[in-house]
Amino acid sequence: TDPFVLTEKDGSLYARGATDDKGPVTAWMWVIEAHQQLGRELPVNIRCLFEGMEEAGSKGLPELCKRLGKPGDFLDPKAIDFICISDNYWTGKEKPCLT
Repeated sequence: TDPFVLTEKDGSLYARGATDDKGPVTAWMWVIEAHQQLGRELPVNIRCLFEGMEEAGSKGLPELCKRLGKPGDFLDPKAIDFICISDNYWTGKEKPCLT
């Protein structure tokens, strides 16, 4: 499969970063989608920040977080219950790693 396209094959996901980037992010999106389909509100406030420059030093990320972390802005600490970094390897089909 094309390494830059997330592809499902026989119940498994294949792509560059499928276990430490695309897989965990996809899992978060599925959780949000499942809540929406069930008509349930999420039990916490969620803000998603996707960054794709990790292999190039995440240039600009610290400045972006500082700018968006001001009161009333997207990453205002008062509007966020938890922070979860999903850049980890999956340890199996049922146990994702969460930081």
